[in-house]
Amino acid sequence: MTRGKTPGSPETIKPGLERILAAFEMSGHPESAFRTLHIAGTNGKGSTACFLASILMRLGAGSVGLYTSPHLVSPEERIRVDGEKIPRDALRRALRKAAGFSRAMNGSKAGSLSFFEEMTWAACDWFRRRSAGTVVMEAGLGGRWDATNACLPDVSVVTTVGIDHREWLGKTIREIAAEKAGIFRPGVPVILGRLRAPARAVAVRRARELRATVWESGRDFGWEDAGDGVIRIRLPGACLRPTRLGMRGDFQRDNAAVACAAAWMWASARRIPAEVFQAAASAGLARARWPGRFSPLPGRKNSGVWVDGAHNPDAAKALARELAAFKSGERPERIVALWSMLGDKDATGFLEEMAGVVDGWVAFPMDHDRAASLSDLTAACRRGKRIFRAADGFLSGWEVARRWAGAGGMVIVCGSLAAVGEAFRHRVGDVP
Repeated sequence: MTRGKTPGSPETIKPGLERILAAFEMSGHPESAFRTLHIAGTNGKGSTACFLASILMRLGAGSVGLYTSPHLVSPEERIRVDGEKIPRDALRRALRKAAGFSRAMNGSKAGSLSFFEEMTWAACDWFRRRSAGTVVMEAGLGGRWDATNACLPDVSVVTTVGIDHREWLGKTIREIAAEKAGIFRPGVPVILGRLRAPARAVAVRRARELRATVWESGRDFGWEDAGDGVIRIRLPGACLRPTRLGMRGDFQRDNAAVACAAAWMWASARRIPAEVFQAAASAGLARARWPGRFSPLPGRKNSGVWVDGAHNPDAAKALARELAAFKSGERPERIVALWSMLGDKDATGFLEEMAGVVDGWVAFPMDHDRAASLSDLTAACRRGKRIFRAADGFLSGWEVARRWAGAGGMVIVCGSLAAVGEAFRHRVGDVP
């Protein structure tokens, strides 16, 4: 949910669906022109959405839309049809139109649209214009009152549930799970990733109350290691041939399995033969790419630099496992984190999860309205007794981290997708 002085800066969050529903009413209900596969979750939403859209595009689903957030470099990244970003001029026109609806609503009790709601309206309008009958839609925050929940789902997905956005979603795993389960609809199938027991109990109970079929990772579907970086995904009534994923990181295996389960649920309802689905799913998983999620930073001058949008302790734990594997495999001489976070995130918990893997931290303040200050970042390093250096911005941090890591070392840009966005903007420009 971003707007402001940089492509990653935020705005005030506005709970409730009344504003987006009013905007849809004013514009002839663009959201009714398509059905969604709706994805909520604390971590893994974007990668799962990317895998899922890649599969659907190969299943003969017609034009397939994809709506995600936040963006790394430009807001056009958020809205895609058949893999192509919305043109800049088209997005500007749509946002001007959405702003008009917002002004018309300004005196109402609900108030004007938030930027995320304007973006959601623009996405739905674009999908209608491009005749996208099926859209993979990532919830922005929570689920129950997220603007994307005003759309009509064919399948509802919750990837993971962790502690994040406590000021909006609740203090406990159960409370946060209830917010994310707010995307479930009567009779609409539900796909659940690997959820902790308290979150699983909440999600399963809510799905059963709504008489929705539930498939759970590790129970109804999952993946098996086929060796040499290849996995085999098993689903109810189907099993994919061994596949090498298009995205790095062991954590992407869970995301791929969840995406496959959602796609198979969708395909089964349309009586698509298992053999057709299996071929499309394997190809979709192998060709999916999602910048900023544990991947090398592109560019010849960026050798040894990786990026990952991990932004909370759960994501940091997954990233630490990947970096530990690097240490035992490719054996970089030193791993240096070029690190920043948003001010409302758990910086101390993030650092704790990465302890023993990162050899040094270069803290820098992001160019983002909600960014943690440099003093807050360095204070977290001191509390955790981390070896660190401070930089006044990304570019100075980049120079420090590169020198510190050395020719045989590795730099990992992490702590926020906004930090990864700065890496793309400053080092390589636009992203795919």
